[in-house]
Amino acid sequence: MQTNAGVKRVPSVHTGGSMNVMLAAGALRDDGLIQEESAIAQALRDAILERRLGPGSRLPEEQLAEIFASSRGRIRRVLLALAREHIVVIQPSRGAFVASPDAAEARAVLAARRMIEVAVMERPCQPLTEDAIAVLRAVTEEERRAHAAHDSVAMIRWSGRFHLELALALGNAVIAGIVSELSLRTSLIIAIYERQNAMCCLKADHDLLLGTVCEQAWAEAGRLMSRHLLEIEQNLDFSSPAPPASSLSLILKR
Repeated sequence: MQTNAGVKRVPSVHTGGSMNVMLAAGALRDDGLIQEESAIAQALRDAILERRLGPGSRLPEEQLAEIFASSRGRIRRVLLALAREHIVVIQPSRGAFVASPDAAEARAVLAARRMIEVAVMERPCQPLTEDAIAVLRAVTEEERRAHAAHDSVAMIRWSGRFHLELALALGNAVIAGIVSELSLRTSLIIAIYERQNAMCCLKADHDLLLGTVCEQAWAEAGRLMSRHLLEIEQNLDFSSPAPPASSLSLILKR
């Protein structure tokens, strides 16, 4: 299923009983890639979010094609898709590199999120439906599992998914598309700058937000969202060193 803004939900996650809620654990946007290319894109996303590929790491097409037993043309399509997500930057005559958002860019991304997501909480564009509540509860359950498994990458993914589903539930497809892009950029920022032993998006915050939204206490929901996004920024350490460079073939060993 896909909205007009290109936000997709795949595949379905079973949430109990006869109900299946459509959720995405990978990319939040429709990147237009075929299955093989999507798998390569996800492998690169995972390597970046797990800090195996540090900011500024070079991504040579020829080497990636060899590692993934693919063609340079398909690798190029993957890198262009990741560049649209602001996870990769492509420099003319130099090639592709893992994005290196600095402190100013990180703060700008989070400031944009506060402006948009707080406004959606305070002045929703549409009523909250039972289906939307079911989706949000399913996402928080996936978050719980990720926290229980100490899976930091899954935590980041499902946290972003919660914010996207809120934007879809209370905003509209255009707003959700913007939140989707900003969430992906935030995921990279968290992966690079998160303080050791900090959790930038606490599941308890999402549970509290969901309860407040279900009660339609919009002013309180806006206050909680603002506090929540500010806490994400406060849990970032912009003085932390970048992960050391390593061999692409070892990092992406299949």
